[in-house]
Amino acid sequence: MYNQINPDILRKAGDYILSDVTLISYQAADGTNPRKISVRDSVAEINIYESIHNKCLSGDITLVDSQNIPNHLPLTGFERIEFTFFTPSSPKGFNFSEKSGYPMYVYRIANRQETTPRTQAYTLFFTSKEMIRNEQVRISKAYATSYDNVVMELVKKQELLNSKKTLTVEETSGLHKIVFPNVRPFEAIQMMAKHAKSKSYDNGFMYFYETANGFHLRSLENMLAVTPNSARPVTAKFVSKPANIRDGANKSVIELMQIAESYRILDQFNTLKNLRNGVYASRLVTHDMYNKTFSENDFDYHKQFPLQFHTEHDKGNKSYSKFLIPFFTGENGEYYSDKSQGTTYFQSITEKIHNDYERPPIERLTQKNLSQKMALQSMRIGLEVPGFTGLSAGDIISFEMPSYEPADKKNPLDYDPYMSGRYIVESIRHRFDVARDKHMMNLECIKDSVRVPYPEETIDTFTGKESDKNNYNVLQYDLDDAVLSQLESKTNVFK
Repeated sequence: MYNQINPDILRKAGDYILSDVTLISYQAADGTNPRKISVRDSVAEINIYESIHNKCLSGDITLVDSQNIPNHLPLTGFERIEFTFFTPSSPKGFNFSEKSGYPMYVYRIANRQETTPRTQAYTLFFTSKEMIRNEQVRISKAYATSYDNVVMELVKKQELLNSKKTLTVEETSGLHKIVFPNVRPFEAIQMMAKHAKSKSYDNGFMYFYETANGFHLRSLENMLAVTPNSARPVTAKFVSKPANIRDGANKSVIELMQIAESYRILDQFNTLKNLRNGVYASRLVTHDMYNKTFSENDFDYHKQFPLQFHTEHDKGNKSYSKFLIPFFTGENGEYYSDKSQGTTYFQSITEKIHNDYERPPIERLTQKNLSQKMALQSMRIGLEVPGFTGLSAGDIISFEMPSYEPADKKNPLDYDPYMSGRYIVESIRHRFDVARDKHMMNLECIKDSVRVPYPEETIDTFTGKESDKNNYNVLQYDLDDAVLSQLESKTNVFK
């Protein structure tokens, strides 16, 4: 995607094109057309947010207003906001115009305060029309078809979300019977997403979210791979900003667009959280009420890891060794992935609830899906990079993180071997700053594997190493009696 940038059109990193910004009132101006007002000259900052965890796009705009728009338009929380925003040479951008795009809807005003005696500043929050519709309608209906077909109806049907935007759907497997008991459309979609299985990948749980390209329904493994045998290529290759860089010296605009001005490691590991949530091992107890049977399924992280794609790969295929957790023996010679009883789930797998319609393959997918979702939260970074509307949530990027050590032959590329590598873009904040006249992005990116495998170990470095010197139990009352005896032996101690 970044290689498609035309340097003759995009001359500097962070450049942008912002159209007029118009607020449209619910009031009519002339009995036919709604009342409009341009606020382009009052804009101080615009933020647009997208995330694989958010059903719709959202944003906010900060205005420095000397016309008292909140009273004269007036602002009531039922306005549309229209503008277009994109990077020159980008194949896509945000088109929030009415004629050729999809306007956003203002739903909140906040942080209203005086800046000068005749000027005020405030922030307007806006979101997609579909989010407004979601709060207005509910669905009470039973479906007997594939989950992807149901999602398409919920999004497109006029009585429901009535969306005119592009909906990109990954096909799901199986024909299911599902009943929605008076729930909002996005709640219904989430109910299906939790159990949907991809048609091409042995991977459950689908993500439903909106980007500049429209709505998406796709599995995690589809984000990571193009086919069941081929990893998805990266969209961008970010590097950290060298300390001695001059302003664009000897660098093309494409290179400058992929230099991170700052970065943070938000999380690198959290063993307690992963143990509690079954990342390394878990047990699923299933109950079939029809056949009156119980069964247990144990999940082993190290055995399941090579069976599906992760952020890191081996020459384009699945990885067999780039585990999140090192492969080593712990207490009593057991691996951490052997402790399945640490996290226990319970699910019903009763057959024939809806005659011959299939049920989701819970016993095969639940544990590995939950493990990978939580594993992705273990390694998270934040990047501040030049803005580019061609990048979307759900894309794959790579980042070279400095190693913070003297350069030597052992690490000639001078990068962190574990935190460097491929990441999923979890969320993006597009930030247009008037003061800097620059478009920046704040990215939060996640990964579930390491670029260079951790060293493997088979010796027991834990068991029996603790000292037995103080290995005994003490009763608190015995200690209190000893203290009392000492006090009583001293003359007049209580006087």
